[in-house]
Amino acid sequence: MALFDGLINDIAARFGLGASAGPLVREILNMVTSSPGGIGGFLDKLKSAGLGSEIASWLGHADAAPLSAEQLSRAVGSAALGAIASRLGLGTSLLSTAAGYVLPKLIGTLTPGGVIPTRLSSEIENFLSAPITPRVTEPFTQRATPTAHVVEQVAPRHVEVIHDQPHMSRWLWPLLGALAVLGLGSYLFSNSNRAPVAPAVVQTPVVPPAPATPALPPRLTLSNDDGVIHYSGSVHDDETRASIINSLKAVFGADKIQGDIGVDLNRGAAPWLVNLRTAFENLKVPGVQAAFDGNSVNLGGIIGEADRDRIANSLKNVLGSGMVLGTLANKVADTVSSANGKVIAALTSLKTGFDAKDLTGILNQSIVNFPSGGSELPAASTVLLQQAAAVIKQLAPGAVLEIAGYTDNNGDAAANVALSQQRADAVRNALIHAGVDPSMLVAKGYGSANPIANNDLLEGRFRNRRIEYHVLKTS
Repeated sequence: MALFDGLINDIAARFGLGASAGPLVREILNMVTSSPGGIGGFLDKLKSAGLGSEIASWLGHADAAPLSAEQLSRAVGSAALGAIASRLGLGTSLLSTAAGYVLPKLIGTLTPGGVIPTRLSSEIENFLSAPITPRVTEPFTQRATPTAHVVEQVAPRHVEVIHDQPHMSRWLWPLLGALAVLGLGSYLFSNSNRAPVAPAVVQTPVVPPAPATPALPPRLTLSNDDGVIHYSGSVHDDETRASIINSLKAVFGADKIQGDIGVDLNRGAAPWLVNLRTAFENLKVPGVQAAFDGNSVNLGGIIGEADRDRIANSLKNVLGSGMVLGTLANKVADTVSSANGKVIAALTSLKTGFDAKDLTGILNQSIVNFPSGGSELPAASTVLLQQAAAVIKQLAPGAVLEIAGYTDNNGDAAANVALSQQRADAVRNALIHAGVDPSMLVAKGYGSANPIANNDLLEGRFRNRRIEYHVLKTS
């Protein structure tokens, strides 16, 4: 179906789903549209799970940012995801990651112009009702049975002897005797030269054996939290489990790994096991996450695109061309989305009579994730800053807030101060554009001063690159 072909092709390549990509999109679409209340009812369910801000960013956007597997499971339930995974024969981890990628884009596609439809188009209904083409098995063809040689049986004729003349008896009986001898000889001669009759051959149709139930894919997930490796998974046997754990110990150290791996006889063989130790060597980058699922490996975490691409290229060389490399949901994006969603909910819940201190306490829980070395506001911050502006405008006349910009300690100190000032100015300008009185806002850059987390850690540096809101004057 043209409406979803692009998405189906995308996830088929991104997650190595192959022919399962189309059925997966149909499963998720059916879950959305068959919910009580239709699409609107399904979105209300997600809002009650704390995804209000995410939904606002999906409407009308077919390229909406994905949900994490945890967010999706919390919103729709692990049982529902497990049922879909079982029907499609996919691992639960892979299914949850792929579904988290698909769902926002489906919602964006279903809500052109940001409008939630009350009924489905015929194109969508046809997609949902179209049968899945079954695999065609070649029908059995029976060979022709050899034709038997048939000898026509001739009924004996009755010969009537008429004794009309007495003188015939002298030669009639000798003549009849001669004829009898001649007939017997002819019969014996014809039988001795008759072709043998081949027995009829009845061929029994060959019934093909029933297809074996497909094995679940082996699974292994791990994350590198500044050198400490957290891992989990499920494999076919104890030997595979021991091999994985020994490889983790050899590469990262026995004191640096935490987790366990289950054994499930329904899991298939792990195609990535042979060169796994070498593959682990490429995962020493702090913040990286990796999910080995069947013949696919998906990468993500708190790492940049350059690191992710470098690791992916290395793994292709190590694991071979048979492995499919993809990407996990972005952990940074998930962290930002989750934090800002809670802030927007808190801003809308402020009661009449709130003051500047109440407001800044909420705003300081938000995250504006600027690009590395840049001061351009990310599009994901638009909804947050518009909601913040609406509340700031309700403060008492004369109130003044400071927008403070900070960086981590990487790079030149003076350059960091200048960059933090540019970022603070960008936030102030966005709030003024949304209607806030310029006299209520002051922007100031502080560079790497006053860190709130350890700059030696990857996530700590992420936390230190922040925007803070301070009360300079209440009225």
